[in-house]
Amino acid sequence: MENPIVDQAKKNVETMKKFITPFFNLAVTTNVYGYHNIVPTGKLILTCNHRSDMDPFVIGSAFPRFISWIAAEYTTRIPLFKDLVERTGTIPMAIDGNISMSSIKKVQQVFKNGDVLGIFPEGHDYMVKNDFAGPLAEFHHGFAAFSLRNKVDVLPSVIIPDEETISDYPIPPLVRSFMGMPKEVCDIKKRVVYKKVNLVFGEVINHKDYLHLPLDQGMLAISGETKKRMAELQQANFLKK
Repeated sequence: MENPIVDQAKKNVETMKKFITPFFNLAVTTNVYGYHNIVPTGKLILTCNHRSDMDPFVIGSAFPRFISWIAAEYTTRIPLFKDLVERTGTIPMAIDGNISMSSIKKVQQVFKNGDVLGIFPEGHDYMVKNDFAGPLAEFHHGFAAFSLRNKVDVLPSVIIPDEETISDYPIPPLVRSFMGMPKEVCDIKKRVVYKKVNLVFGEVINHKDYLHLPLDQGMLAISGETKKRMAELQQANFLKK
């Protein structure tokens, strides 16, 4: 039986998708590939590259299941965002590695409900680098620990831009600092605004293939395989055939 809070979050997200998705789709054209790789039911970890603050909306507009996103804890200090987090089942998490017991319990509840946990393994590092032609940033391995400890498969995905603009970050650094954002986020100069993208879902990575390894080795192995798969998807060879 689902938690009433989770059930309400699902209803909130569904309502928001009905109203927001048509307008979002007018602004951003999304071509979806690998749709058949999406696991229709059961617990799952969805990973994706993170080059724009639009990424959750790109995925959310196309993905057929409810996603509980992991978000950096500092984003709850952004006006209106805290309320959005609470209403959509998003899980705030510290970026310094000191994950609270409250966050862990919320993650475990996602899997207990047989739902999808959405994670950007790069964190905000790619956007901090501000090199939007660069390769994937180094991955944080937390998602791999969640996979092994909770026996959950990983669905790698990538967003590949076709048309986009790179504009000045809309919130001045001083305002970002006042809102309590980390210095590296305050220093971000540019942001990506998508116009046309390809959203690609790869084949699921089976957690069982790594259970024979000690936890620390298994984490590195799953994280490394996920990054490898995502980098391969970014080559967009399926578009060249």
